[in-house]
Amino acid sequence: MGMTDDDHPIRAFLQMRPGRSADHWRLPVTEGLCGGRGNLYGGCGLAAVIEAAEGAVGKPTAWATCQFVGGAKPPDIIDLEVEVLATGHYMSQARVTGFVDGNLFLTALAALGRRPSIAEGTWEKMPIVPPPDQCSSRKLANEERRGGLRPRIDERTATIAPDGFMAADGEGNSALWATLPGGVPAYASALAIVGDDVSAGVNAVVLNDVRARSIDNTIRVVSPQACDWVLADIKIHAVTEGLGHGRVNLWSPSGHLLAVTEQSGLVGPR
Repeated sequence: MGMTDDDHPIRAFLQMRPGRSADHWRLPVTEGLCGGRGNLYGGCGLAAVIEAAEGAVGKPTAWATCQFVGGAKPPDIIDLEVEVLATGHYMSQARVTGFVDGNLFLTALAALGRRPSIAEGTWEKMPIVPPPDQCSSRKLANEERRGGLRPRIDERTATIAPDGFMAADGEGNSALWATLPGGVPAYASALAIVGDDVSAGVNAVVLNDVRARSIDNTIRVVSPQACDWVLADIKIHAVTEGLGHGRVNLWSPSGHLLAVTEQSGLVGPR
């Protein structure tokens, strides 16, 4: 027997379901998928895009980018429509569009598939940080603003300041460990959820009670592995004119590069 949507760990986490066809999926926006302001968490939106595209195309995601043009909060239901733009022997291209009550919520592109490799190498370096069992839970300035998603993700601060908050060095680097219930499975969608950390990095470089609401989420999938924990190695490039821009390298505890995520977000007070 094949895996059902209830058996698929990320589809079950998101509670997303097939729609009227293989190109249509539905994502109910529940409190458990929302951030501190009660809106759908950007990483969950990108994860749903990935699962919809993979469900329609039947290939693993290599790259996906999602632009959020509206808001969604409980009890909204997001209708995800997948359009396969091109199908090749190894790679396919798809567009995913999300609607809430007929109104555009997100638009996304994805490349799916793998090709035989003629070269291998990783030139990024995992930072040296304490293991998760030696790190404390991520501290937020306003704990009630964790939202419904945060209690479902265990986050441990790997670069910590004397006051207990996540710290960044003078070059915009910070890090935290994250895991999902039961660990992080080898799915691009799982990495999209734990890799939505540019906002955390902005807090670390600016101050501890700002938000960076996602304009976009992008993931570049390197080689997923099932992990108990994933290290989010965060680099903030700049915060200027109300926008924060950054990148997150996602590492296994053994130092295997899993994926790279990138974001821009609107920075402002909570």
